[in-house]
Amino acid sequence: MKIADVQVLFYAIDPTSLHHASAVRWLEDAINAREPLGLAWPTIHQFLRLGTNPVFPGCMTDDEALGWVDEWMEAGVQPIGDEDLDWHLLVELVAISGRALRNVIDDAHLAALAIARGATLASFDADFEAFLESGLRWERLSD
Repeated sequence: MKIADVQVLFYAIDPTSLHHASAVRWLEDAINAREPLGLAWPTIHQFLRLGTNPVFPGCMTDDEALGWVDEWMEAGVQPIGDEDLDWHLLVELVAISGRALRNVIDDAHLAALAIARGATLASFDADFEAFLESGLRWERLSD
């Protein structure tokens, strides 16, 4: 399984993003691959919350944001819950990051889910590199 970070979703739908072409290509390939693609519930929540916030350029309407998630789910993307999350692993990831809890918790959560599921986490965010020593399989996306 592959798991996408929220940045991949935003870049894929934002034609003005510098990473748009590579994000669209990656997302389309991941959706059409034999290996399943998953989105953690917090990733979906972040996409909906931030994507509909009028302070951000490219703000979507509620219907547009929900429509994107509907489209991905209909294409076979799987929502991922926390049933496999290991509390001690999450705490370990926060500690090794060297960042304040408020700045790392979302990344550590996503990394812990990927590690627990034996999944590969895909992201443009270099901060995930800190979790490699704990067993994270990470696909760093770039242009």
